[in-house]
Amino acid sequence: MQIRYTEAVEEIDEKYKYNHKLHSHQPIRQFEVSVLIDGVYDVETIECISHDAEILMDPDNPSRLTYREDDIQLEKDFVCSYTIKRVPTEDEDGAQLLFFESESLERTVEPTRLNRLGEIARSKNVRSMNIVSESISSTRQRGAVEKQLDRLSVSAPVLRDVSFGLIPPNGAAYHDVFHKGHGTNPFFDTEDDNLSTFAMDTDSASYSIFRRYLEDGNLPPPEAVRVEEFINAFDYTYPTPTEDAFAVHLEGAPSKLSKGKRLKLLKIGIQGQVVPDTDRKDAVLTFVIDVSGSMGIENRLGLVKRALRLLVDQLRPNDKIGIVVYGTDARVVLPHTSVVNKQNILDHIDGLCPEGVTNVEDGIRQGYELASRNLQRDLTNRVILCSDGVANEGVTSPELLLKEIRDYVDEGIYLTTVGFGMGNYNDTLMEELAKKGNGNYAYVDRLKEAKRIFVENLTGTLQVIAKDAKIQVKFNEDTVSRFRLIGYENRQMKHEDFRNDEADAGEIGSGHSVTALYEIKLHKNVDKGKLATVYIRHEDPDTAKVTEVKNRITFDDLKDSFEDASANFQFAALVAHFAEILRESVWVKESSLGAVQRTLKGLLPKLESGKSQDENQQRSFFSLVRKARRLKDMDTALKS
Repeated sequence: MQIRYTEAVEEIDEKYKYNHKLHSHQPIRQFEVSVLIDGVYDVETIECISHDAEILMDPDNPSRLTYREDDIQLEKDFVCSYTIKRVPTEDEDGAQLLFFESESLERTVEPTRLNRLGEIARSKNVRSMNIVSESISSTRQRGAVEKQLDRLSVSAPVLRDVSFGLIPPNGAAYHDVFHKGHGTNPFFDTEDDNLSTFAMDTDSASYSIFRRYLEDGNLPPPEAVRVEEFINAFDYTYPTPTEDAFAVHLEGAPSKLSKGKRLKLLKIGIQGQVVPDTDRKDAVLTFVIDVSGSMGIENRLGLVKRALRLLVDQLRPNDKIGIVVYGTDARVVLPHTSVVNKQNILDHIDGLCPEGVTNVEDGIRQGYELASRNLQRDLTNRVILCSDGVANEGVTSPELLLKEIRDYVDEGIYLTTVGFGMGNYNDTLMEELAKKGNGNYAYVDRLKEAKRIFVENLTGTLQVIAKDAKIQVKFNEDTVSRFRLIGYENRQMKHEDFRNDEADAGEIGSGHSVTALYEIKLHKNVDKGKLATVYIRHEDPDTAKVTEVKNRITFDDLKDSFEDASANFQFAALVAHFAEILRESVWVKESSLGAVQRTLKGLLPKLESGKSQDENQQRSFFSLVRKARRLKDMDTALKS
């Protein structure tokens, strides 16, 4: 197989035309290339000169495109030509650069593993690419790779980096990625303990990280999967409360894919009150932006800039923004400034460049100090940390970092952590900081996700409607013999802390919803009565008034079959089951991704004909399930 790249072939009025070529010595079953322009410049036109390939443009990110072809015979060079507006970036020799983000080719013969093609050697006249193979375990695989590399030739100076995999490398897919597993909740016998207590959580970062793994051609490691963050990534169209902070929706049905007699699935849906955008509090925001050298990888800082521009564009004139950056050291680059001076704020964001090592301690400390100096208790005070989570200078552990900011958190300054990048990324630090900083954690794998967080859900991201929100479920020992909570392993609380209002729990934003699933086993010959009582307790962030409500779920709330349950119930169950398989839960070891895919495929028409507001997300999830199954099958075949 031979891959060829050519530099710009034409320049017209500050527009640059590129050709991309690929040649194969053997038949290709499927071919796909994703292209990301390095910088803030956009693709203007694209055409496939040689073949009738499908070209996909991302409407939310004009600098990203994908082209692919199925059942293709590459008897001649595959050539795509595209024109970009202006020069995306320049190296020291002045060569225009494109970033071919990911490529995949599926051959008709058994594939071998290649993981990454490295960086272009920067020589004025001679350009070459250093090639590194990873995750090659056997002698047979190494030999195949060596032969493959012998046939691989690259020319032209237009690429910064390429990821190329004939089969996705699972396991150590990236260097220095940190995830922390929290185990799997066990079944509890109700005669021993009939209570389940946990803090509410609306984060969905784990799902976005999973999506990034898949888009790069990898399955996530089990410890990267937090099941509740998969479930809460979707909108289940719960009716909103009219007066109270929360509305509770309970539903149950037989468990579809789990093995075991008398197993039922209970879904607890909690919908938060919606504060209209026009009614939200004015905000005093402090951006703490990582500008260390690692943020130059994959143009992470460029994506941060785009994301923050989206946020600034949604703010009101009375909102204020301050900016702290940190590399080797931290500094204030913009004192809190009214959004009336939007262009000044945007100019400071656009002027950021990668520099130095990563002193996150100094950055967070100075960010909170700036936020504290401008604290206004009747407004929303929030620090927004944008980083890849890498900390290699100063204090680097979440526990010590949190000790430094605890007093600021108690003052009422909330924290949002937003993660960027993969490879040299610390998911553990970002998640822990958000949890202990009375905040939320998001991961931006693409500009569309930034738009969801900062545009479509701005008020939910900024304004808190409930502090220290927690759930306690009390199961009826006469009807339920065993139960297990699916997910929320790192949000567990002591039962006695449910009514301890000093105990830290979860902060919930406007319009956010929380979904929790329980698998329960019923006693024999029991078909009526109460199953459980659901208690919800939270503090009003403005009045400090604590409210507790309760709701019961009975046999009458159980459907006769899984298919009789609502489409959203079925979808949530499948999302949870899929995530359980990914994290290799002992409770689904006999299940398969194929079973999830088949059940989900049959459910899609029902979802699309119903009231779902998340149809595109649900169909996208089906595509991810299908891709994950292919990767799992290929990985299993390779290991065997």
